[in-house]
Amino acid sequence: MLSYDEKQLEQLIRNLKDRDGWVRSRAATRLGELKAKEAVDELSKILKEDRDSLVRSSAAAALGDLGSEAEEAVGTLIQTLRTDQIVGVRLEAAVALGSIGDENAVNELTKIALEDEDIRVRSWAADAIRKIKG
Repeated sequence: MLSYDEKQLEQLIRNLKDRDGWVRSRAATRLGELKAKEAVDELSKILKEDRDSLVRSSAAAALGDLGSEAEEAVGTLIQTLRTDQIVGVRLEAAVALGSIGDENAVNELTKIALEDEDIRVRSWAADAIRKIKG
């Protein structure tokens, strides 16, 4: 695991609120790389609220990078998987749910694996189920 200090963490979390979507996306990615569990709430918030699909996708991927440390974000990831209009964001949400490994996500992932309009999302949801089930 990479190490980070409090100042770096604070700066990255501030960058999640930057006006520039690319800056927000990179901050989310870096928080995931650092496995900064302190950022789960902020990453969940931008996953729900950011208008930029690249930022939402990066936030979902970062939550997945945190694995079981991001368990509290499962509800937000499931909601994203159900409702986000952008395929890439739904894909990252499915992958993240598989990485987090929470059994509570299996029922919703099963619905998505059977019903999502996009075959790639269905496939990644099925992969996430396999990963969770072991």
